[in-house]
Amino acid sequence: MKLKTYTLFTLMALLLWACQKDELSLKTANRGDIIEVKTNGYLTKSEVEERINEFSAQDWAEYDLSLISITYRTEYMGKPIDTRGLIIIPNGIDTVDLIMHCHGTEIPSKLLHADNITPSLYTGSTDNYREVRNMGLGWASKGFVVFIPDYIGYGLTLGKEHPYMYFPEMFLSNIDGLLAVKKYLSENNYSYDNQLFLTGWSLGGGACLSAHKYIQEQYAAAFTVAASSSLAGVLNYEKYHDKSLKSGNEKLGVMPIISWSVYSINKFSPLKRPTDQIYSYPVFDQMSSIVVPSFQPNKVFKPYFLSKVLDGTDTQYRTILTQNSFYKNWTATGKVFLHHGDADDTVPYYNSTDAKEGLEASGSDVTLYTYTGGNHDTELGNFIKNTFNDFNQLR
Repeated sequence: MKLKTYTLFTLMALLLWACQKDELSLKTANRGDIIEVKTNGYLTKSEVEERINEFSAQDWAEYDLSLISITYRTEYMGKPIDTRGLIIIPNGIDTVDLIMHCHGTEIPSKLLHADNITPSLYTGSTDNYREVRNMGLGWASKGFVVFIPDYIGYGLTLGKEHPYMYFPEMFLSNIDGLLAVKKYLSENNYSYDNQLFLTGWSLGGGACLSAHKYIQEQYAAAFTVAASSSLAGVLNYEKYHDKSLKSGNEKLGVMPIISWSVYSINKFSPLKRPTDQIYSYPVFDQMSSIVVPSFQPNKVFKPYFLSKVLDGTDTQYRTILTQNSFYKNWTATGKVFLHHGDADDTVPYYNSTDAKEGLEASGSDVTLYTYTGGNHDTELGNFIKNTFNDFNQLR
């Protein structure tokens, strides 16, 4: 009996020590610090070309590649947390041209195979990981170092709610990833002059353009944004949100992601309202916000919420919507490249035309590639090739 009691006491003491050690570790590391680096694998030029499937990649690759998983310290809802991303490095380079690519919408659920899309888990497979295999390998094999953050809610942080489409919170883990990558490059004797290129698709397009603004305003000493390039990005979120909610009884294919974005913005912004003031059905987490009972806005959201938001009297909510849109009222340093299919039925074309008009009015250098007849996911190949050509001229 005494032995069992002693063993139980020892186990409890060890658990307490482990918890205290973890808490101490979270307190001692700073945002942007490297926690762990792991090599996921290597790919030859021919293997890279076999994995790219959004365009004909024969004779495309110029470099073999190394795949590096990096774990780093960041912040989530005001508290320290560790997350990961993937660095793709061309073998044999010593001078770095750095791209951060922000990936598009993915459901953060293990049951729905989130592991098959999480960048830091990519080890060189020939399937899944669409953006890693095409954007990541495509640009890295041309000599760019490419960093793709997982985002909070994926990989190491699976189970935490993802700040979907709320770009101020998304930015925190992405910039800390860039700072960690910069430290990794320095520690491994790469020459890097702080010039940064940003890319993104869909949700990632909004993350990309907002990062362009935030970096030049808040991190100009660490990075100089040479250019950003967004494909079908959610750039005018306010208009996207309003047009969706005004659809009333019309069925919207994008209703799950609109509902998720409303949930996320409410949770991660200063709003933080009880969900029963917003939704017409029980919503208690991000997954319940995604699994909508109807594709009609009038059956998802409460009438009072809809009326006050859409007639402008809910000024606090309207302010958050405006602050979460980046298509105007700031001047981009470096160039802005926008790419969009004019038949996009997921993220409408006006997101990019509004951004071109709004940013040019503020004095930004903007180029818009319009892909005639292109839908939301048909133009990745054109985006990859055109972005490479544009960025390559700025290296």
